[in-house]
Amino acid sequence: MIKMSKKTAFAVFALAAFACLAPLSAQDKSPLAKYWKESGKSFPAGKNFVKPAKWAVGQYFLTGTKVKGKYESVSRTLVVGKEGNGWIIEVNTIDKKGKETASQLYLKGYEAALEANDYQKVTIGWMKMKDETGAVQEITEDQMALFNMFAKSTYENLVVNISKFTDGGEVVVPAGTFAGTNLYKTSTKIMGMTIETDCWFNSAVPVNGMVKSQSKDGKTVTELLDFGFDGKSRF
Repeated sequence: MIKMSKKTAFAVFALAAFACLAPLSAQDKSPLAKYWKESGKSFPAGKNFVKPAKWAVGQYFLTGTKVKGKYESVSRTLVVGKEGNGWIIEVNTIDKKGKETASQLYLKGYEAALEANDYQKVTIGWMKMKDETGAVQEITEDQMALFNMFAKSTYENLVVNISKFTDGGEVVVPAGTFAGTNLYKTSTKIMGMTIETDCWFNSAVPVNGMVKSQSKDGKTVTELLDFGFDGKSRF
């Protein structure tokens, strides 16, 4: 049996402890770590989710994305208001470096798109983009062709209409524990690659109802961090 002095034993223990804690410390230093706080709230199964409840001013949800276990971004989506036959939606995003940007979109045809479950029926009346310095760039409907790919990623996940309920069971995310979720599997082709994703929805969540989404390989996970009904614009 190998004998160690007390000093040597302590040094070995300290190194082992440091090795275990180092990854956690690195994660905790991320400017995004503070958003992953467990709320401890519970939400019952309630009504089977098929599509979101009607939009109303102030509804919002906050999601966080991790890639390979590392914090990637945090994003808040807010229903700012109604204008004519369209809705003003605001998206505030913080990246892994702590850089914050914001955008507002005037979405027309949302209700028709929701009914048909086809986000392509949505058209954009205008878009505003706010950078980290606070400068705002406004893009008119005539100019939107150049920004459609950016805008599409912002609004396509808002059009959710699931014809079939598949019990996804209980899902635990920082925003709380959600029972009776609806599990929906998607398959999307991007640049010749097929990306498969599992998504869980619950009727308690406003705007789009999503609680969690996860790529089939488990490398990319987006979780609900918070939601509410009294959000304010940051523009």
